[in-house]
Amino acid sequence: MRRFLGSHGSFGAVSSLLAGLALAAGLIAPVQAQEAQQAPKPQNLLQPAPSTLGEPLRLAPPTTLLPQDGDAATSVRSSLDPTDPDAQQSIEGIEISRLTELDPESVGILDPEHGGFSGDLWRGTERRTVERLLPRLPGAMGSATMRDLARRLLLSNAAPPESRPGEASERGINLLALRVGRLAAMGDFAGLSGLLEVAPQRYDSEAVARARVETLFLDGRGGSACKEVRFRVAEHESSAYWRKALVYCQILLDDMDGANLGLALLREEGAAQADPVFFALADSLTGLHQLDPSVSPATAMHLAMFQSTGLPLPVEVADQVSPGLLVLLARATANSLEQRTAAAERAVNLGLLAPAVLAALYLDHAFDPGQRANAISSSELLTGAERRALFYQAARGQTVPSVRAELLNVALLAARDDGSYGLMAQVVGPLVGEIPLQPELAWFAETAGRVLYAGGHFEQASAWLTLARQQSLIDPQAAMAVAVLWPYSRLAGSLGPTSEGDLASWAAAQPGLTPEEIAERQLLLRTVFQAIGQSDPLIWSDLVGAQALDPAARPPDAAMIYALSEASQLGRLGETVLLALLALGEEGPGAAHPLVLHEVLSALAQVDLAHEARLLAIEAAVANGI
Repeated sequence: MRRFLGSHGSFGAVSSLLAGLALAAGLIAPVQAQEAQQAPKPQNLLQPAPSTLGEPLRLAPPTTLLPQDGDAATSVRSSLDPTDPDAQQSIEGIEISRLTELDPESVGILDPEHGGFSGDLWRGTERRTVERLLPRLPGAMGSATMRDLARRLLLSNAAPPESRPGEASERGINLLALRVGRLAAMGDFAGLSGLLEVAPQRYDSEAVARARVETLFLDGRGGSACKEVRFRVAEHESSAYWRKALVYCQILLDDMDGANLGLALLREEGAAQADPVFFALADSLTGLHQLDPSVSPATAMHLAMFQSTGLPLPVEVADQVSPGLLVLLARATANSLEQRTAAAERAVNLGLLAPAVLAALYLDHAFDPGQRANAISSSELLTGAERRALFYQAARGQTVPSVRAELLNVALLAARDDGSYGLMAQVVGPLVGEIPLQPELAWFAETAGRVLYAGGHFEQASAWLTLARQQSLIDPQAAMAVAVLWPYSRLAGSLGPTSEGDLASWAAAQPGLTPEEIAERQLLLRTVFQAIGQSDPLIWSDLVGAQALDPAARPPDAAMIYALSEASQLGRLGETVLLALLALGEEGPGAAHPLVLHEVLSALAQVDLAHEARLLAIEAAVANGI
């Protein structure tokens, strides 16, 4: 590795993603004393790597089967003999049987006090239903609320669902492995890392073990990853995956002879045809060939190896990799700012990164003082992320509330035109929240209110609506803001039916929309109103024909709708959440059929998730230009 890196920079220049991998020296393959003396000194290579997985989670303790406090708990713990399988002991007159071991499928890092669901999450749901439907959970979700529900579903401490009476008791599918697989597909490496920390390692399936290793690599804990690789290679001698991982660890330890031998054996077995990207990267790292510029990483191991080469990543990588790798691309300082920004924008849209991370990248874009001082006119010469970055820098640096409001208003209007409104609203939300409520800024109420409602800041958004209502008699723009925002206020639960707003008056305040567009938006609002228990004078028969029928469009899945209705009416929380996420799909509430959206919102409200239903309704409204 030292020989290879000579033309690409020092070993310390390798991404922090790979820091610490040399900790595995001596754990991957036997090393002769002479070779060990030539290896890099551990203290020079083992600096702790900063986590790439985001902020640490607040972990809830895994479910326990023992009492937690009091003298009885102490007596039980100190008196049970774990070596006696048939032990029954009497402690102070209390007869106690040996407690069974914690079910590994039940472990989680969230409980109700930490944002998770209750322990009876799957009560009433048949195991075969979860085994069949959980693998279909979308990996990419264009909805922050959906992603939050999915994380809570996968990370909660909860007893696994039971099999139907009479069915075989043997578990053919490991639900822990399914949960791990879905978290990895979602790119939620922080949650995945936390779950793997509490999961009993001795129960790992190969899929869970792979996820454990990938997570360790991605979190900069390469020493632990390579130790796990050595163990798994011995356990799965015929697995190409583990042998490739071993080769990678050998490369990182500068054991080029061992790596080349492993590569030769894998090639003889035809592995190069199955994974040409790995072999191209391995040949580059061992100095055999230069890396073809067309090679693009597709897996976490590929990306880690690519980072090791010190070469720039292909520009298009951010559009091709799985959701989970976007976080790494956004944080890898060796990548170009263009690549990191593109990856971060996709990651924020999918809920993988906090908007503040993208905001920090926007600040890294270089603009001259004249561009920032005249951001509105300068932005006309820019497109995409560069234009968004200019607007963000100019607004953030502006201390005059009215000027900042004007910049944000233009930025959000531009974002609506290019389809990036949801992204921009997340990034500038904190800047909007800092603008003071002043009568002279009532014109800004519509923009501020929509952004704040979309971000779930209902109290702040309601304050802007109140300001607009107060100024509506003297300010036409404030009156327009009231007409635009009252549906959001009703969706947020802060406003009941009043004389100041209904769907008919809302339609009258929508300049620039065609009658067809107005009717479609009315249909959406009428649908979500009814789903959350709100009414409106507009009768359904007036909306007949509002939705254009596309002969090529796929109709809603009737079985999904009926299953969702049944699950919610019977109080099956986990099943309801799972079916709701499947019904909405990757595109989320903004693209959902009105019947599907109505059933999802109604079902979530039925199982005491009314707040989440309201958030989804607002997301649908924003996505449809309301």
